[in-house]
Amino acid sequence: MAAGYPDASPPAVTEDEASGLLRALSRVPDPRDHRGLRYPMTGLLAVTVCAVLAGASSFAGATDPVRS
Repeated sequence: MAAGYPDASPPAVTEDEASGLLRALSRVPDPRDHRGLRYPMTGLLAVTVCAVLAGASSFAGATDPVRS
């Protein structure tokens, strides 16, 4: 049972919504030093958003799926 949807699953995310989120995340400035960067900021933010939507409530909880 999804929160806010007691009798059904939440509606699926459309392709336009997903690409809109990625466009918005790509506008977030990356404060990291360019030396040693492995992953693009947009990807890191997208994984974090997904983790929070899946129930992560801490940084450690958000990174658990990434480590496995």
